[in-house]
Parts: sequence; structure tokens; C-alpha cells
Amino acid sequence: RDAKLKALESQINPHFLYNTLECINMEILNNHKQTASSMLTNLSDFMRIGLNYGDELILLSNELLHAKSYINIMNFRFSQKIAVICTIQPELMNCLILKSILQPLVENAILHAFNEITTGGRVTLMAFCTDGNLSIVVADNGSGMSPEQLKKLDASIHAEHVEEGKEHGIGLHNVNRRIQLLFGKEYGLSVKSFS
Repeated sequence: RDAKLKALESQINPHFLYNTLECINMEILNNHKQTASSMLTNLSDFMRIGLNYGDELILLSNELLHAKSYINIMNFRFSQKIAVICTIQPELMNCLILKSILQPLVENAILHAFNEITTGGRVTLMAFCTDGNLSIVVADNGSGMSPEQLKKLDASIHAEHVEEGKEHGIGLHNVNRRIQLLFGKEYGLSVKSFS
């Protein structure tokens, strides 16, 4: 179980890192020192939390910092077009959750929901506790998915294995598998679309 968790956790998208470093390089070459510095600070926060090889559980507040760092980096790349709304009660910030589960959800929203949005993209992060169970919601105001797309994504998330080289759904599949390995099959992700 521990080996499976570590293997799933280690599957960071290297393209994100390469693209971010290339953007930072371009900002430096264009003499935009403050922008490059801000991007490096966000990348540092993102990597520090995401690559911390300690406990697999971290505070919700740290996981939010990880996700927000990712959003900040993407905003530099998308000219500040993505707004973040966080509606989480302060008492929930000290809850322990699996490390690196919010960022893949946020990444999915940004890369798939906003591919046509030129302005006004919004990601909302919510959390609530019911009967001792913590629920976290990542919502976007993108164009939504067709019932067929939703069915295909749901099947990919809940598949026993995802095909090697398959691009769509791997991050969400990994988050779902990690949650189920640690907490049991009755927990995991669910996806809804309101288009």
C-alpha cells in the first residue's frame, strides 16, 4: 500500500515544470524581474510542499497553499485571467488530508474548463465536514462537459488501471486511487457537470 501511494504521488507532470521554467526564463530575458521573482517564489512554494517526502498527510492549509501556488503560476502564463475563490471555514484548515490532491483537480479545471475562456475564469475551492467526513469541492465556471465526456472521465477515474501513455484522467485517477488506498473504497472522487 505504501509503495503504491508513493508511486502514484510521484507522478508529477514534468511539462508543467519545464513550461514554468521557460516562462521564468522569458521574463528574465525581457527584464521583468518582479514577475520572474514572483513566479520563482510560487514555484518554490509549489515544489516545497509537493516534493516533501515526509508524511503523506498534511494540513489542509498547506495543501491550499500548494494549489494556490499552482494557480498563481498559471495566472502568469494566462495573463491573470483565472480568479480563485476559497470558502473554507478556518477551523477546517488544521484538518489532515492527503498531500498533492488539490493541485491535480485545479489543474484539470484550468487546462480543460478554460481552454476557450479569454477572461473571467474562476476556480472555487470549498470544504465542509459532515458526520466526521471532510468533503472538498473544486468547482469551475467553465463550459461544462457533455454526458458522454462525463461518463468517459468517470470511467477513467474509477478504472483499476489507466493505460500507459494516456493523457486524460491520469491525475484524477491517481488522486482517487490514493484516497481509496489510504481510506478505503467507499471514499474517492466524484465528478459533476452543470452545462
